[in-house]
Amino acid sequence: MWAKAGGDIFRVARVRHLLVTAIVCAAVLVAVAMGWFSAFDFALRDMRFSMASRPASGDIVFVEGDAAAMARAGSQSRARSVYADALDSLIDAGARTVVLDVGLQGALDYFDDNALIGAMTRAAGRVRTVATEVRSSNASRVLNMPLDRFAAHAPPVYVDAVGGSQRSGIYRARIVNDGWVIESLATALSPDHSISRPSFLIDFSIDLATVPRLRLSDVIGGSFETGLFAGRQVIVGQASYSQQSSHSVPRYGLLSTSALQLLAAETVRQDRALSDMGRLPAIIIVFGMALLFAFLRPRMTLGSAIAGSLAYAGMLEFTALAMQVHAGMLLDTAGIHIAQIGFLATAFWHELEARGRSLSHAARERDSMRGILARVVADNFDGVVVVDHNKSIRAASRLAEELISPGLRGANIGDVLPAPFRDALEAALDSGRMMEAVSEVAIVCNGESRTVEFVVTLSDVDAGEVSAESAGRVACLTFRDVTERRQVEHRLTYLAQHDPLTGAASRVKFVETIGALLATPTGRGRGASVYLVGLSRLKTVNDTLGHAYGDALLKQVVARLELLGPISVARLEGNGFAVLREGLLGDDGGMAFAETLIAEIIRPYTLDEHRAIVGARVGMTDSNLSGSAPDALVSHAGIALSLASDQSGNRALAFTKEMDTRIKSKQDMEIALRAALAREEFSVHYQPQVDLETGEVTGVEALARWTHPELGSVSPGQFIPAAEETGLIIELGRWILHVAAKEVAGWPRPVRLSVNVSPLQFEHGDIVADVRSALDISGLPAERLQVEITESLLVTETSHVTEKLKVLRAQGVGVALDDFGTGYSSLSYLGRLPVDTIKIDQSFVRGLPGDAEASAIIRAVLMLSESLGKHVVAEGIENQDQAWLLRLAGCKTGQGYFFSRPGPAEDILAQMLAAEHDKLSSVMRLG
Repeated sequence: MWAKAGGDIFRVARVRHLLVTAIVCAAVLVAVAMGWFSAFDFALRDMRFSMASRPASGDIVFVEGDAAAMARAGSQSRARSVYADALDSLIDAGARTVVLDVGLQGALDYFDDNALIGAMTRAAGRVRTVATEVRSSNASRVLNMPLDRFAAHAPPVYVDAVGGSQRSGIYRARIVNDGWVIESLATALSPDHSISRPSFLIDFSIDLATVPRLRLSDVIGGSFETGLFAGRQVIVGQASYSQQSSHSVPRYGLLSTSALQLLAAETVRQDRALSDMGRLPAIIIVFGMALLFAFLRPRMTLGSAIAGSLAYAGMLEFTALAMQVHAGMLLDTAGIHIAQIGFLATAFWHELEARGRSLSHAARERDSMRGILARVVADNFDGVVVVDHNKSIRAASRLAEELISPGLRGANIGDVLPAPFRDALEAALDSGRMMEAVSEVAIVCNGESRTVEFVVTLSDVDAGEVSAESAGRVACLTFRDVTERRQVEHRLTYLAQHDPLTGAASRVKFVETIGALLATPTGRGRGASVYLVGLSRLKTVNDTLGHAYGDALLKQVVARLELLGPISVARLEGNGFAVLREGLLGDDGGMAFAETLIAEIIRPYTLDEHRAIVGARVGMTDSNLSGSAPDALVSHAGIALSLASDQSGNRALAFTKEMDTRIKSKQDMEIALRAALAREEFSVHYQPQVDLETGEVTGVEALARWTHPELGSVSPGQFIPAAEETGLIIELGRWILHVAAKEVAGWPRPVRLSVNVSPLQFEHGDIVADVRSALDISGLPAERLQVEITESLLVTETSHVTEKLKVLRAQGVGVALDDFGTGYSSLSYLGRLPVDTIKIDQSFVRGLPGDAEASAIIRAVLMLSESLGKHVVAEGIENQDQAWLLRLAGCKTGQGYFFSRPGPAEDILAQMLAAEHDKLSSVMRLG
């Protein structure tokens, strides 16, 4: 509800802000359009003209009339003879044009007028008179032309002599009088600088002080520098001004008509005719500022708004000055600045309003928060007791009243709180120091002992936050009932150190006990013995009687082991236990104790109405054999147990250094195998399979060979079992399959390729995908490939293995059963598995021709295979007699050293080519 109300207030304030901004913008726009800020704009122009002050061109010289010149004439009526003398001097000095900005509208003394006309005649058209526009008696403007006698020799130029304000600086370039166009004095003096506009603005930034000027008396007297007037324009006029012929202009204040004409002439001469941009730019800028202010102000602080406005004002004036100096454009900025002031005033008003709302909201929040805090304290999940400096309880949570006593508020802590809480609160209030850490104590609550942890904190509350009587130091007691948590922690600690089923120690606890025993000099001196016990046939008990009876048997096992008096009995895994004794195996009859362990464990167990018997194997070691590291003792005993488990019967083995060597050798072999695969140290050799009738090579068996850079040639009997055990046989088998298929596919004769496949490739690899990949990459036809499986695959044969064999046969790949008759072979497999070829193991062939039993087995296999349509290959043929007997018995194919030893592809190819060459030679001889 508060959030909704706050949102409504914010929206109303936002609307008011936009409305005030719109009103300010509209008022300024109206004022700009009506020109109400003109005086302010003129003042800003004065400033810009002063800042951009520039010197005069020096091409125009001003000659001002002075009292000494008029004194020479004697009277005002004789002044024209003075001007005549000045004209002669100026023309003789090389003046280009002379403008007489003096009154020549009426006739004066005949001789003076003739003297002036004579001077004009001698000037030969280089003199101009002025036609002065003045205000008549009825306030209208009339043009006073010079007398025709003067105008005939010196054409007039237009001069606005109407006194008054020239603040705008507008100057007419020319006027039309009775159908005649009269050039202004400024344009007439600069014929090379044309002004196409009918009027322009004078550039008052030109410094009048830099215009060359001379007194009329000095001109007449010849007191001027030679060359001063050569090629220059000259204005002869009055520098002083009267109320009737003065002009109020920017920068200079009041100027005489002659001085104003001089500035106008300099403006044209320097191509500085200015133009006014009007009021439209200011209107557009003010409107844009209003939109920008309305958008950005809610996102800006007041300080940012002021700084931004000041920066904008400075940038605006800089722009206006630059446009005046470089583009000759006058931009009115007064309205823009007034708008900025209005927007800032709006921002101030908005900020004051926002702060007022914030203060009001803060007051409401403070009052609300006080109620919330009181409710939070009361409803706190922890126990909370707030105590003032008088040691009276000011607030208490519901839990505090439930655990300690109801009605705690207002009571003294000495009357209601337990001693640990009371002492901690009094110490904190008296010393002014709060507790440095959480404490844990046991208190009696409602007649029951509870474990609580608590802390006391201090706060100083001043009179501005609460009432005067409540101000001062306040202590807050916070406590939490952790009884259940501690119970759970104790339970977790127990479970971490014990087996939850049997109560025996865990592996972690057992290792810690070994470490503690061997940590003391006495313990290290006497030594320690570790016995690992593995139960057999426990699965049978679980399967036949159920896991509940199996669990009961395990408990009895632990009880029997503990009765033997060891230091510790631990359960390491499902059917594995560990026993720790003090002393060495040899000193304290370790083997005898192991036999006692076995005897106790194998005694029959009574499980309700059932009896159960399990077997036991023991692996043992001591600190003399394995060192004092607890993990090493357990590990070495485990190695001995593993080897004991490989043997039949209930057996105990002690750890020896050779056992560790065997384990390390297996690890080293695994590392070497992985490195060999990475470095491509393996190669493929081939052993031919020969037709016993013709002696022709019909196929080859691919065999892996490993040449180690340091050990040399490693026997397959060493690395193949290691590869099987580590799982590397999958990667090695895949590599042999691809290499052999690629090599044999390129041979000139289409012999069949046999490749041995490990059961792991069926169980954990994707043999179908590997075969397809090898065939696709090599191009070897599927009917030329045969995979050989071992009898171990028959023992673990599952439906998915059979399915994979069927998929391979469906693709045309043959399947051979290798080493038939040596393991778990069953005749039922021959009819059930998708097998094409049976390979008779060399152990049967080796006994020929003298072994009658081997001969009988071979004949039986051949007869059965023939009836089932299986092809038979005899392995291990080493002499001619064996080959002869096998052929007589009906065997079609054989392989062995009698025909060829395994060799690389190039050697086998050479043998095949040599055999073909010998056969061809024999045929030719017979022919």
